[in-house]
Amino acid sequence: MAHRSLSVSVSMPTEMDERIAEEAENHGMTYSQYLRHIIREHEATPFECNDPVLCVDENGEDHRTEGAA
Repeated sequence: MAHRSLSVSVSMPTEMDERIAEEAENHGMTYSQYLRHIIREHEATPFECNDPVLCVDENGEDHRTEGAA
């Protein structure tokens, strides 16, 4: 099943935007990937996320079954 997506506009202080961009980069994620992760992980999230992934590869793929190099 194909996933649909949409863009959402959110107002925030520039400092918050900069911090989100930094954290996303630190975790090897895009800005959007990082925000989705944070929303899913928040204690009051309405989403069920039993197996969170904070880092993904450059293609956005999760390779948790692969061992360390």
